[in-house]
Amino acid sequence: MPRQPKKLHSVRLYVAAMAAALFVSGCGSQNTRLDDVATDITPAQIVAGCCYEAGAPHPAWAIELADANAEALRQLGLIQLRPGHMTRQPEATALLQGALKPLDVVFFHNDNRVSGLLIPGQFTHGAVYIGTEDQLRAAGLWHLPALAPWRDAIKAGAIYLEAVDGGVRLAPAEIVLDTDAVVALRPNATNRAAALTRGMARMGVPFDMRFDASDPTELFCAELIALMYPEADIPRTPVPGRETIMIDGIVAGVLSGELPFDLVGYVAATSRGGARALSVRDLALDVRNNWPAVAQTN
Repeated sequence: MPRQPKKLHSVRLYVAAMAAALFVSGCGSQNTRLDDVATDITPAQIVAGCCYEAGAPHPAWAIELADANAEALRQLGLIQLRPGHMTRQPEATALLQGALKPLDVVFFHNDNRVSGLLIPGQFTHGAVYIGTEDQLRAAGLWHLPALAPWRDAIKAGAIYLEAVDGGVRLAPAEIVLDTDAVVALRPNATNRAAALTRGMARMGVPFDMRFDASDPTELFCAELIALMYPEADIPRTPVPGRETIMIDGIVAGVLSGELPFDLVGYVAATSRGGARALSVRDLALDVRNNWPAVAQTN
């Protein structure tokens, strides 16, 4: 194998060191699990104080470092370490998709990607399930003008709307569900036509590497979802220089009854090829265990 140019090798070492610093500052303390919570403690009580009130686990210096090196982190975040465990479970994936309805929100636990290891929380990416042509027709949404440019893509299987590197896009299940665990939420009493129109209007909007929820000219995944469902009043978390949105904060808000979504289901797969539907309590514990500050104060 030819030797790497010295400059390229140095850049890779620098990026690795920067990632390690962010990981240690934000995720290194997430090793102690709290599975011995009393059985009479409700899921809402388990996640009390999480996750936007607790603030982002990365200190100011780490956020400043990330801002100054956004392009290097962007390249790092594109690295996929392995296939997601859900890819080995077609039955579980089919069961999940069979339970979804147009405009459901799905969040992903992505330990198979570097981005999933650097972003704090149990759930580090999100998308909106647009639905199949048949589902959209049954819901009275297929005729919407906002879908006109994208109907062929939807027919071809691009049925999830997400904000990713490269911009807001439609993606098929085999890409979006290349993950380890999925939680699905259903918005309550929302105008699905209006939500869908708002989402499709953002197609192609660039990705926001600063995760700034106050700037709609660039979008990250949770920000796109918040823009699609403004009536949900999804909470923001103040971090140095901006406000952001913690996905675990959305899930915690649903479990506590503070946000207008219903839980559709929570499915996780394992490295051994197994998969199972998890309980509401399991979901609450998984969220809480990723926020040590909350675990220590509750």
